[in-house]
Amino acid sequence: MDRNNEDLIVGGYKFATIADAETARMEEQKVDNLEKHLDYSKPQNVLLVYNRAIENKIFLTPVGFAYLRKMQNEMVKWGVPEDKIQPVPLYGTFSNKTENNSSIRRSIAARKPKVEYKGRFITSVLINVIMVLLVISMFVVSWKSDVPNIINYRTAVLNEYSEWEQQLTEREKAVREAEKEYNLTP
Repeated sequence: MDRNNEDLIVGGYKFATIADAETARMEEQKVDNLEKHLDYSKPQNVLLVYNRAIENKIFLTPVGFAYLRKMQNEMVKWGVPEDKIQPVPLYGTFSNKTENNSSIRRSIAARKPKVEYKGRFITSVLINVIMVLLVISMFVVSWKSDVPNIINYRTAVLNEYSEWEQQLTEREKAVREAEKEYNLTP
């Protein structure tokens, strides 16, 4: 027998994963510990341990469920009324019939809150339109601004230089007129 297959077998059950097999091995140890310390001649103690094991979900694999079933039988043997003994809860499904699956799907769907995607979509579109309008308005303000920025810096710099050139030309003309007036020309 393959070593991997041996790792999957616990208590006569072959598990699908090593993690499940390890859980079953731990449950075997719990069963051995309970067997050493539990007195089956006191059914009230057995019932108490049984109920705590179910409430705390101590056993999750068939190994543990078999032990819980054994405890049930011992309690019935010692006269505990069957209506006081809880059934062993199974935490999984075992068939692929559509009736079972559809009821499971309905219960899962009932638990999930319904999300209105149409309202979220409209809200998202409105927010995006507002953002685009804000970006466009920022570009317009930057374009119309007198302060040089990345959009109009070339025009602003050319205008500034042309103003300087015009001022220099006017001053130069004024200086020449003053030279002519005072006959200072060389």
